[in-house]
Amino acid sequence: MPHDIPAAAVNAAVLELWGEIIGEQGSASDTHVLDPDAGWAPSLASVDAATASRPIALGATSIAGQTAHATRALEYLEALLDGHEPQVDWPASFLPAEVDDDAWACRRERLFTVAERVAARLCGHPEWPHEQLLRILSHLVHLAYHLGAVRQMMRVARG
Repeated sequence: MPHDIPAAAVNAAVLELWGEIIGEQGSASDTHVLDPDAGWAPSLASVDAATASRPIALGATSIAGQTAHATRALEYLEALLDGHEPQVDWPASFLPAEVDDDAWACRRERLFTVAERVAARLCGHPEWPHEQLLRILSHLVHLAYHLGAVRQMMRVARG
């Protein structure tokens, strides 16, 4: 038998996971899906442009490409929350895979700027239609998946 969950509880849970996955809330000792300090922000902070641009295998994407894709996915979610469904060339969302220092700094900043805008949209919603909640949760899973890919690439890149 389904039970209604208050929107405030849903918002709090989504934002807690969001903060953990994005990782801008600092160190968390009580994590749910990641090790402490393993979100996007602390992970990317230790990656320079050369490492971010280096694919770990022939034909594979790079950390820079994964970051571009995650940003595009967040922009897509933002559009969905605004009631739009933009057309996206998902394979191209991993490009450019190579960045210099300035482009890498801009790419990271863009990821966190979009994440902050989306998080602000998630705060205080009086209710979530089923379809929107599914989209939000699926994007959380998607962000965590690509973060895992980035963290594995970091391990390979560092030997």
